[in-house]
Amino acid sequence: MQTLHRSAPREPRSPDQPPRPKRALAPRALFALLLALLVAATFLLNLVVLQLDDRYGLTLDLTANAAFQPGVETRALLAGLDQDVAIYVLATPDAFGGSPYLVQAQRMIAQYPRLSPRVSLTFIDYVLDPTFASRYPDLTLSRGDVLVTCGDRVKQIGLGELFNYTYTDTGQLTIVSSRAEEALTSAILYVTSERDVHVAVLTGYDVAEMSAFTDLLTANNYVVSQVNLTTEPLDDRYDLALLLAPRIDLSPEALKKLDDFLYNQGQYGKTLFYTTDVAQPDLPNLDAFLKEWGLVVGDGAVFETTAERTFQYQPYYPTAAYVDEARRDALLDPSAPMLLPLARPLEVLFSMRDNRYTEVLLQFSETAGVRPSDAADDFVPADAERRGPLPALVLASTRIYGNTGVTQFRSNLVVSASTAMLDASALQSTSLANTPYLLNLINDLCERTDTVDIAPKSLAGNALAISTAQTNTLGIVLVGVVPLGILLAGIAVWLSRRYQ
Repeated sequence: MQTLHRSAPREPRSPDQPPRPKRALAPRALFALLLALLVAATFLLNLVVLQLDDRYGLTLDLTANAAFQPGVETRALLAGLDQDVAIYVLATPDAFGGSPYLVQAQRMIAQYPRLSPRVSLTFIDYVLDPTFASRYPDLTLSRGDVLVTCGDRVKQIGLGELFNYTYTDTGQLTIVSSRAEEALTSAILYVTSERDVHVAVLTGYDVAEMSAFTDLLTANNYVVSQVNLTTEPLDDRYDLALLLAPRIDLSPEALKKLDDFLYNQGQYGKTLFYTTDVAQPDLPNLDAFLKEWGLVVGDGAVFETTAERTFQYQPYYPTAAYVDEARRDALLDPSAPMLLPLARPLEVLFSMRDNRYTEVLLQFSETAGVRPSDAADDFVPADAERRGPLPALVLASTRIYGNTGVTQFRSNLVVSASTAMLDASALQSTSLANTPYLLNLINDLCERTDTVDIAPKSLAGNALAISTAQTNTLGIVLVGVVPLGILLAGIAVWLSRRYQ
């Protein structure tokens, strides 16, 4: 038989006896607990930061021109959107790598849905989802394209259209700036707008092909089409017609088409943009047409004798001064020059006659001259018989005023002394005003309000846009004056210590 032993009862604790200390956690258990808390806190912090970054974008743009952030115009547009806009990128986010400009474009696109709840952004792996193209049978899609849609309106942006390019000294094509913000914001304006502006590029008379200019118009939401003046009608659906340096004289039938286009059955509201070129022969029919509008295209080529008014040391690449101060002040950089290479001299016959008006927008300086086309090889600037100031860009118009004195109907003829002002090198240069000035002018004449003026973003730093004279001055100072000053200062210090 087992005997149960009871443990002796504990003696009661004396009131004066201190309490027994609680058993502390083992060091290993305490370390494990702290490690678990640290991991949980890190996980929660990352989760919160990711959510905030998706909504507000916590990255800090330290570039001088805020290349990774949308500008004021874009923010204002997105804040005022009243329609849903969808952006589809036919690539994965990690495909935008290998180039700083690709990274900039991807981050710029990612800002749009963050700035407006009306904007959605979807990256589509074009290889794994080839059925996406079936939604847009009228488009030829490529990897890297960006589609902006609103309802039934679609704007396609090719990957190459997000950047501006130039050729290096070795002939290699390279990116000089990003126009991702401009392209995307313009596309949103296009799909949310209900009005299309049509441009007719006139052909059939050996005209110049300025693809950079027509591409610029297309990128800014103009619907560009080619119209052969000989065989096709120039109907009233076109708002703007381009006649770029024809080398064959226009027939009377073609000139009548231009007259009818500008008259527009008495409704006017049309614009003809005409450019000249030093290689054009005599065009008597076209000259007579221009004379009716108060303009004469002279013989020869304009040159500049003042170094600071030339571009890259070339006298036949002169810059023009702004006469219309209002359009100059509308530029983001009013100090940027306008380049008009290989220009012909223009003459304005009158400022007002009947219902016709002329206005000089740009002009060459008083130090400019004209070299005749038949000048001898030993021609020097002192031999020039015609000197500046010379009109470089002229706006002629037919205006019909109402009873209140306000213009009721108006058609315009813009004449440029230079066709080369539309070259890719002139339009894509961030130090020149050719692109923003021409776009502002055409937008104004076509009465467009759904436009933006966004400067390209360069990641290479700001270009030092200085004239030829300033280049020479800096060269003299840095190569001659500064070293000579240092030498003289050293001699002075040596003499001072030598004879102390």
